[in-house]
Amino acid sequence: MQVHTIAPTPTTSLPLRRPHRRPPTSSSSSSTTTTTSTSDADLDSRGFALHRTITGLDLDALNNVFARVGFPRRDPRKIMKALQHTPSLVWVAHREMPVAFARATGDGVFNAVVWDVVVDPSYQGIGLGRVVMERLIEELVGRGITNISLFAEPKVVGFYRPLGFAADPDGVKGMVYSRKQMRPQQKRRW
Repeated sequence: MQVHTIAPTPTTSLPLRRPHRRPPTSSSSSSTTTTTSTSDADLDSRGFALHRTITGLDLDALNNVFARVGFPRRDPRKIMKALQHTPSLVWVAHREMPVAFARATGDGVFNAVVWDVVVDPSYQGIGLGRVVMERLIEELVGRGITNISLFAEPKVVGFYRPLGFAADPDGVKGMVYSRKQMRPQQKRRW
């Protein structure tokens, strides 16, 4: 079995920011700080390592986590290409293997879409999904991106609500392009 581990290179390194508490900005009128439910120190003390770059990420192990949660297996070369075009990601390792993962893509200014939120079933229920999502959201909001969306299966929608996500806010409906959905009479000839 060939293992695809990402070694440090200038093209694969993303900025590292690991705050547990972020003080309010000077333009903020609130005196609150952004906090996460689990500190980095607490993760470390429980044997978990938090990462914000793809350096050291074993793509085959990540692909196994995808498969264990019901996602399709993906070509490691395509995973690598997607990750190289992903400006924001967070993953948690236990014994150097990925056990939780989330990433976001977008325009870098207004909008971001969260993708591939997974927690290995052996590690579900201990807060790692919340860990990766809180830090991903904190990073995006810290860069001024406030329109953050995601796609979720109905059985996990309840997980995202306490993190600030709402289904169909203000009647907004998401749409996905799919050629499979078009019947022959719907296809247009130009």
